[in-house]
Amino acid sequence: MDTEEQRLDPRRREAHPERIVVGDETFVRNDKLAEEYGVSQRSIDRGDRAGATFRFIGGVKYRPKCRYDQFILNSIQEGRPQTPKRKRRRAK
Repeated sequence: MDTEEQRLDPRRREAHPERIVVGDETFVRNDKLAEEYGVSQRSIDRGDRAGATFRFIGGVKYRPKCRYDQFILNSIQEGRPQTPKRKRRRAK
């Protein structure tokens, strides 16, 4: 029997780099970005419908770090304090 470790399938996500630098932009693999934020990958993918930036490189989803951080900051909602509701009197 061989005692060598089994080679990872080259199509697997773990076989791709965690970070890719293109020009002045750093792309972070989607699962590593989710780990960095402390949420699930599904939670991060939920923002795709709202316009979160991503790019597939080699069949793996990467997100531009600076632009995604800006997307998160822009999605913060500011709420006004709710006015207290008046009680309605019931008609007798």
